[in-house]
Amino acid sequence: MRDASKVVEETFAEMRWRCLSLAADLDRIQRANDGGKVLASDARLNKLRTALQALLGPEADRAERVQMIFSDMTPPPNR
Repeated sequence: MRDASKVVEETFAEMRWRCLSLAADLDRIQRANDGGKVLASDARLNKLRTALQALLGPEADRAERVQMIFSDMTPPPNR
């Protein structure tokens, strides 16, 4: 198993970039017409907020939990 410090060293720059990219996207939405309203009410952005909370939580299996947040759990139609 790899050393955690080495994993951080190898992946931090990319994680930082992804975080900055998301922040820039949210800033663009905020500055657009009705941006504040959309940030507060759009269901997709609400899922993104929930996913960010899962990322920050102490529990393991973050990738699985985030995947489930964005998964469509609607049952298939009856045939």
